[in-house]
Amino acid sequence: MRVRRFVGNNVAETMGKVKRELGSEAVILQTREFREGGFLGLFGKLRVEITAAIEEKPVTVQKTPVSNDGYDEEAAKPPKVKSVSDVHEQTGDLQEEIISMRRMLEKMNQKMEGLGDEKSVWPQILQRWADHLRDRGINENLVKRLISHVHQTLLPEEWTDDSKVYARIEANVRQICGQIGLIQPGIDKPRIVALIGATGVGKTTTIGKLAAGFSIVDKRKVALITADTYRVAAVEQLKTFGEIIGVPVEVVMTPTALQEALDLHADKELIFIDTAGRSPHHDLHMSELHAFLDKAQPDFTMLVMSATTQFADQLKIYQRFEGLTTHLIFTKLDETGSAGSLLNILGQTTLPTAYLTNGQNVPNDIEAATPNRMARHILGEEMPHA
Repeated sequence: MRVRRFVGNNVAETMGKVKRELGSEAVILQTREFREGGFLGLFGKLRVEITAAIEEKPVTVQKTPVSNDGYDEEAAKPPKVKSVSDVHEQTGDLQEEIISMRRMLEKMNQKMEGLGDEKSVWPQILQRWADHLRDRGINENLVKRLISHVHQTLLPEEWTDDSKVYARIEANVRQICGQIGLIQPGIDKPRIVALIGATGVGKTTTIGKLAAGFSIVDKRKVALITADTYRVAAVEQLKTFGEIIGVPVEVVMTPTALQEALDLHADKELIFIDTAGRSPHHDLHMSELHAFLDKAQPDFTMLVMSATTQFADQLKIYQRFEGLTTHLIFTKLDETGSAGSLLNILGQTTLPTAYLTNGQNVPNDIEAATPNRMARHILGEEMPHA
């Protein structure tokens, strides 16, 4: 039996190589996906590997002695006569051999197919960690990467040490969450920060926390501008924030009015712009947002995303706003028990995360999105129990 390994960019391409090299009778022994390059198996190019085999048919070459005069001595001999029982016994042995080989290949195929499902091959002691990661909302691809790394880099006797397993997983999560970008006040001119995102994610509360922190705690000169004239409550909320912390608040309805408000506060160190919540499916709303941002030319455009949003919707929102976004902010971490979905987003982007919010208190319930804090929110504070 001849066994070959084939590698390609996808299943179709790799199967084509198998058929060209071994023919349509080839038996697939193993199929797996792996990432080539990258760091710790992350961000590399996805490749497909197929291991296949073909049963080689023996070729029998008979040497027939021929005399110098052309007389074939072997051909002249009378054929050897075999009994019916001899023929039957040899045929039966061959059939048994073929059947046995087919059974062996079928078992091998079944075993190799099972390797594609990491859940079925991980030791039970690691399986509970995989279940914990799924419960936290982390998608299957990332679960496989995190648990496979533990499986490959820790000794079997270390798998029962919860602190070592957690530390290994946490280190990988921190690596994925490694990009961080915090707001720095302007020096010669104001630093302009715009918050964008879908409706109901907490943009107005977040902008109030940021403004209060920089003006009250850091003693910076701050101004607030709201372009969210769709919701009267949002305007009143921001005005109330401004009155409490002693920060001016401007309400604008057009991009031209936004430019005038920016010029009015050119002496400030920070200007925060609160935009209306936009549906990623509404082209007109997105066009209006583009017009405001084109006029403001913000230094930071921060996409605010709620941790309570389902990952499928988070992904759609991120993809729609991605072209406008320089930084991410995740909110409402106190309202979910499955903050692992944040890791799913971070695993698909190189954009830095700036801040996390975990409550309604202003300005306290906001923190810098350091890799350590991100990992704690994503994995949870408690380890899974056996």
